[in-house]
Amino acid sequence: MNQNVPAWRNRCIELGLDPQELKSVSSRYDMYKKFTDDNGGNTLPLPRWYKWYRVEKLSEGHAMLSPPVSGCSVGPDTESQGPVISEPDFLALLQLYRLETEAG
Repeated sequence: MNQNVPAWRNRCIELGLDPQELKSVSSRYDMYKKFTDDNGGNTLPLPRWYKWYRVEKLSEGHAMLSPPVSGCSVGPDTESQGPVISEPDFLALLQLYRLETEAG
């Protein structure tokens, strides 16, 4: 493990997860939170929002009728087309990222 690299990034490397994916999901939560707060709504806490977000993403994935665009790393010949890490592991990593980057 590289001591100069933040723990969240090291964990991404260990799991084979693109760190940008973590940043992207965190940014989506920030946008949701800002919009909801600005409009007087009740913001879901991160774990509850993430559960909803996963359901939405899964439903979008099942709607895909054609194979991925060429150049995508997941295709019909990919050994495992499932998630890189589990939902609880991703949430824990997301929380670590937000803690270490002061986003949360």
